[in-house]
Amino acid sequence: MADLVSSRLIIVTAAILCSLSLRTECRPKSRFINMQCESYNESYAAFEKCKLNLLGRGRVGADIYLKLFQTPIDNCWINWSMYRRYNGFRPFLYNISTDLCQLLGNPNSISFQGLVMNAIKTGSNLNHSSPYNHDIIMDNMEFSDDFLKTLPLPQGIYKIQLRFATYKVWRVQVTVFIERKE
Repeated sequence: MADLVSSRLIIVTAAILCSLSLRTECRPKSRFINMQCESYNESYAAFEKCKLNLLGRGRVGADIYLKLFQTPIDNCWINWSMYRRYNGFRPFLYNISTDLCQLLGNPNSISFQGLVMNAIKTGSNLNHSSPYNHDIIMDNMEFSDDFLKTLPLPQGIYKIQLRFATYKVWRVQVTVFIERKE
């Protein structure tokens, strides 16, 4: 009888330890930790919503509502900058400017721009090329480890800064802070 109880105890203990180890492996390695939105010209565009939402244990989603006052927008550029926190934020890997309308028309999923655009397209209405006649809405976009499968990042805290320009004038900036755990 004692052997039966001890074997059941071992099986239950093993099942609990196995479920705990699986639970920690299912947690995401990357997540949003902060977000800042800034409009350089409030008469052109204004952020009505810019916040992070807790979706679940270890899951954070980004909400953005950008109200556009001068539509349609058909000449749009984007500048991508990536920084890593060492002793303050230092430039890391990328600082690229590109035509957003062209990129939305045919994104290259292998490039850094393609990775970021595919991430943005999953939770926003930025899913077609220019012109834009409507407000920009991003609803609970979650930063997934799948976005980085071709761009492995070491553990650390990163800042991704996106600046948008129309007709060669910078209009808005969105800065997202990401924590990457191993």
